[in-house]
Amino acid sequence: MVDLKKLVQDTAEKFNTKFKELGEHSFVIDIPLKLKDGSFRYQYVYSSFSKGFAKGKDCFYVYSRCGTYSNDLNLYSLLKEAKFGVYSMVTILSDKDSEGNPVESVIVQASPIVEYTTYDELFYVICEVAEVADLLEEKYFGVDKN
Repeated sequence: MVDLKKLVQDTAEKFNTKFKELGEHSFVIDIPLKLKDGSFRYQYVYSSFSKGFAKGKDCFYVYSRCGTYSNDLNLYSLLKEAKFGVYSMVTILSDKDSEGNPVESVIVQASPIVEYTTYDELFYVICEVAEVADLLEEKYFGVDKN
C-alpha cells in the first residue's frame, strides 16, 4: 500500500514547496505550476485516506478548490473545460468561506482505490488535480485564492 504521508512529503521536497499535516491521514501541499513566462502559480491540494469511501473500498481522496459556485457561473462551459482530467472530475462541495459562512465550492477531486493505486499514479493524480483546478480557477473565477 502507498504511504500517503511519505508520498506528499516526497512531492513537497521534489517541488521545494509547502506541506502540512492536517490530522491523521490528512495533508495539504502547495503545488507549483510553471507559467509560460517562467513564473509560478500555486495550487493547494488536499489529500487524505478514506476508509470504505467507494463501495466499501479504501480510497485516497484528493481535491483542490477552484472557487465558489454562483448562479452566474457557466457550468456547461466549466464542465467542458474539465475534460483534461484523466483521473479527476469536477463537483460541488458544501463548504465554508473564510468568514465561516456556508458556501458551495467548486472543486476538482479524485478518489483512487488504495489497493489499485501505485506511488507514481498517486503522484500523477495529485499533480493533475492541481493543474485542472488551477486552470478552472483562473478561467472561471478570475482569482488565485485557494
